Order: sequence, then structure tokens, then C-alpha cells
Amino acid sequence: MNRKSLTLTAALATTAAVTAGLTVLPSASAAPNTTTPAKPAATTSTKPGTAPYLPLSVAKKVSDIAMQKGIEKGYPVSVTVVDRDGVVINQQRADTATGATVQVSFEKAYAAAGFQTPTADLQNAAKTSPGFTYIPGFSILPGGVPITLDGHIIGGIGVSGAPTGELDADFANAALNTLN
Repeated sequence: MNRKSLTLTAALATTAAVTAGLTVLPSASAAPNTTTPAKPAATTSTKPGTAPYLPLSVAKKVSDIAMQKGIEKGYPVSVTVVDRDGVVINQQRADTATGATVQVSFEKAYAAAGFQTPTADLQNAAKTSPGFTYIPGFSILPGGVPITLDGHIIGGIGVSGAPTGELDADFANAALNTLN
């Protein structure tokens, strides 16, 4: 090991021991094992951490609204809502929407949640960074929008089936605007 690695390893070991409530002597290898319990560190909360999430009821609501917006304009669309990890919470396909729209709506939702940005922005970014077009499972066509709560990404919605991605994005945004 080099000197930086040794120093980092020693610092990490000391931090772990202090966190566990132990006092560590500076040169533990040269001194006898004389660790003593230390007072527990003061914490700001004794509750485990929580993260905001996207409830099924909300996923269904935004799916229904996006689907309805597409139907109102005369476009059978598919809508997929995923959680912040890209796992499908709700997915719908209009009666006459093509089968391909189902997968594309998922890929748009997955990309929006994963990159935490609308897929229309990703499509624009791909003009100078074409690598975006080669990421398996992601679609950077417009129509994918991240879903946020109090500044945290909690999911994504993807719409596919209208003649343009901009219309798909309009349906997704209209659905999300009902949440505010």
C-alpha cells in the first residue's frame, strides 16, 4: 500500500471505531489494546431516514389524465409511470394504440427519471453528446418528464403514440400540472 492509502485506511478505521463508540489510540499497532467506551455521539434524530416516494394512487391519476388528454386530441397513446428507480408503477395503453407505444412510453419515463430531466432536453443534449442515443432502455424522444415532490425526483412519466413527441410531452405535462 502506498502512504496515502495507509493514511486513508487508518482514518476510515478510526472513524468507524469512533462511530461505534470506541476510542482509538493514535498508534494502535504499537500500544496494547486499551480501547474504552466513549459517550454516544449526539444525533439530531433517532428516527430512520425516509425518502419521498410516488404513491400508486398518484401514478394512476397522472396516467389517467395523460391518457385522457391524448384521447381528447384524437390520439391513442400509451402512458407509463415509473418510480425514481425506473420501476413501473402504472402502465396503460389506449384501445387502438400500437404495441410499440407501450415500450417507448416506458423508455421515455425511465430516461426522465434516470437522468432527472425531460427527454426533450436529452434529445437537445444529444446534438452535442450523441452518446445519449446509445443508452439501452432509454428513449430520448420528447414525451418523458420527471415527477418531482419538494425538489426531489420521485418518478417519471412517459407518453407515446401522438404524431410528435412534443404532443406526447404536452399530455405528460398536462397530467403533472394537475398535481400542483
